[in-house]
Amino acid sequence: MDILDHLTIPSPLHQVRTAWSAAAAIELYIKRDDLIHPIISGNKWRKLSGILSHYDKTTYREIITFGGAFSNHLVATAASCAILKIPCTGIIRGEEPKQLNGVLKLCEMYGMRLTFVSREEYKEHNRQLGIYEEKLFIPEGGACEQGTLGCFEVLREIELKEISKVFVACGTGTTIAGMSKFMDSTNDGTPLYGIQVLKGNGYIAKDLQDVYGIHNVTIYDEFHCGGYAKTSPELMDFIKEFTSETGILLDPVYTGKMMFGIFDLIQKDFFPPNSKILAIHTGGLQGIDGYEARYNLSLFNPNC
Repeated sequence: MDILDHLTIPSPLHQVRTAWSAAAAIELYIKRDDLIHPIISGNKWRKLSGILSHYDKTTYREIITFGGAFSNHLVATAASCAILKIPCTGIIRGEEPKQLNGVLKLCEMYGMRLTFVSREEYKEHNRQLGIYEEKLFIPEGGACEQGTLGCFEVLREIELKEISKVFVACGTGTTIAGMSKFMDSTNDGTPLYGIQVLKGNGYIAKDLQDVYGIHNVTIYDEFHCGGYAKTSPELMDFIKEFTSETGILLDPVYTGKMMFGIFDLIQKDFFPPNSKILAIHTGGLQGIDGYEARYNLSLFNPNC
């Protein structure tokens, strides 16, 4: 069974109109990778596509991957393996809960075997992509060289000649690394920008240079709202307003911060009038419920 039969590839490109982009005479486009699949969406699929393209059932008997209890990567891997009829195991960081959350229940429904390990064991076993005892190990989040090859394809689906600047949210840097490699391969000079979602000055830029040899991207590290999975009232108000104005839902961990960063840059007159800005929607929307459950709050209700 071809997994592509289940996916919307290429993902659509939508122009969105907001009051703030119109006021600045900016054309804003969103590459809707969130629409690739309800579960296997965004950069989770892009990274997996680069990895699974090398999977050979005659060589590997099982896929093993890693993640936290609310990992979008885990459930995307589980769903992909279910379609491809590949046995898979998820190594979960932390103690086994008395009751599984929604993300892990989905993983089990898709047939993934869950194994819980201590944080110390997790650090020891979360390996780079490799083959051990006829099992293919995929590192947490699909962050590896083969993962960048899948992300290479994001920009292949777009005519970049008319685009002024490209933006994407960054956690590990795998997605933007693949996009940068595509631009290098085509000698495209469109500026590429990453919005860092974790706290830490310059760490993604350093990793891109040290691990992938990439120097042609600009990383903004001031829009993380206090760190990974942290939010602010300003961010949440922005997401609510953007969603009601455009009909496009953003998540507070990645895409919300990316779009908030673009909004802030527009307010600071960073873009010349008539610029055409492309933002990559990397999916992850199913993580909103998990985020609310994890922190026992309602993201869009300030009274909770």
